[in-house]
Amino acid sequence: MFRGIYKVISAMLVQQSKVDVASNNLANVNTTGFFKEILTQKALPAGELVREEKGSGGESAREVVGETNLGVVVAETAMDATPGVVKSTGNPLDCAIKGKGFFQLSDGQNLFYTRAGNFTLDSEGRIVTPSGLFLMGEGGPIEVGDAQEVTIREDGSVIADGEVVGVIALYDFERPSFLRRLGHSLFSATPDSGEAILQESVSLAVGALEGSNVNIVEEMARLIEASRAYEAASKSFESENETAQKMVETFGV
Repeated sequence: MFRGIYKVISAMLVQQSKVDVASNNLANVNTTGFFKEILTQKALPAGELVREEKGSGGESAREVVGETNLGVVVAETAMDATPGVVKSTGNPLDCAIKGKGFFQLSDGQNLFYTRAGNFTLDSEGRIVTPSGLFLMGEGGPIEVGDAQEVTIREDGSVIADGEVVGVIALYDFERPSFLRRLGHSLFSATPDSGEAILQESVSLAVGALEGSNVNIVEEMARLIEASRAYEAASKSFESENETAQKMVETFGV
């Protein structure tokens, strides 16, 4: 009796998840280095339809008369690691990665990864993110001391007053779509993403930043479609609920 209600509720939950994902993507359309999320869904395993009858002696007999599918659920939410559009800023410490890879960052204990290359200098002459995480080079955090002029080359070399003081390291993953999203365009490795792999070569667009890879038109279309589907499922739920109430009232099921 309640199979219809189960299917409608699962459909509502999936559509609500789609709305949440599209809304979050749209909210980060201007976030540097943001990768949009993609939601996938799967059907619940089919269940058996069983008819049970009691014999004259009180024994029960069960007969499988068919199968039923109880709807769909969210399978997973993964990340689309397609690079975003690179825009020039003119800031010598801004840099965007050409192609695949991630910058490696550290808070002194943990390692993080990002595509956002909006770097600056802290009070101790280290290249850091706006939140204070250290940009990691091939030998650790990149420090420029009290240099008056700091520039970054396309090959990742960091030049401080005419001297090379470090080389930016880039890392990639076997399955970057499964990195754990931490917020503020930061990611961490997971068993599904695999361990970070140091890239042999570095290619950067200097004085530029990579924007998000969110397509506003596509996300708005997904948001509208999911909202309408949720509304339709909600109306179906009301109808199924009324039917169930009538059956209970009529048959005492």
